[in-house]
Amino acid sequence: MSIKENIAYIRAQIDEAARATGRTGADITLVGASKMNDAAACQEAIAAGIDVLGENRVQEMTEKLVICSPSKESVPV
Repeated sequence: MSIKENIAYIRAQIDEAARATGRTGADITLVGASKMNDAAACQEAIAAGIDVLGENRVQEMTEKLVICSPSKESVPV
């Protein structure tokens, strides 16, 4: 299953669970971990609609931010 397919599947599960509690999927933040994934995979996840990406290594996060940032500007850490 591709990243896009995985995110769509997870979003559907989130929507279903949210509806069961009187909420909407828009009320839920989908957070992904970028650990062990390259910048291309992170870009694919962002394009597929993930809300937030987390990375526990500052050096890797900094590199990915430079590549994945829409403005291509440096982002403070």
